[in-house]
Amino acid sequence: MDTWFRPVGRWDVVALAVHTAHDDLLGMVAPFALALAHRTALVIDLDPQGLPLPGNRSLARMVEDGPTLDELVPSRPGLAVLPHGGVDSEAAAQVVGALAGSWPCVVVRSRVRLPGMPFAEVTPLIPGVVTRTKPRIWVRTGIGKVDPGPGPVVDSPGRSAVDAVLAGRMPAGRWVRSWSGVWSWPWQ
Repeated sequence: MDTWFRPVGRWDVVALAVHTAHDDLLGMVAPFALALAHRTALVIDLDPQGLPLPGNRSLARMVEDGPTLDELVPSRPGLAVLPHGGVDSEAAAQVVGALAGSWPCVVVRSRVRLPGMPFAEVTPLIPGVVTRTKPRIWVRTGIGKVDPGPGPVVDSPGRSAVDAVLAGRMPAGRWVRSWSGVWSWPWQ
């Protein structure tokens, strides 16, 4: 498959792959904040090295069995999560492409760029981080005075947001709302 993302019909499907540098916990919660900017969204985990995301059926199992119609087409608003499960990203390409082509919003946690899908790096603003770079999603940390580089700046997750994700619940509040502007950037 030459691309992972294909718009369907006249509606543009929103899809973005993200990777978080320097902070595995932020890498676990950031895809949720990004996805929650939409009424209906799917978070897909393609990062075998990241902290595991909560969820019942894994991407590996879906690749093995094939997706069902219910998995391809959301039946209700809200957020769905597809944990990694140990599948190779190339083996998952067809399933991820089908999901990205049918869900209104898809966020893929991935350490690498996926052909045809916009990619954004999430970087905490901590002393020593290089900010003279291509646009990224910058996350305030409150540690030192670091000016962001190009790209949107979002709030750091509060303890309640981290606790919610770790408990398998969806985070809410100011932190999640600060991510809505990320979608308006021209990610490549």
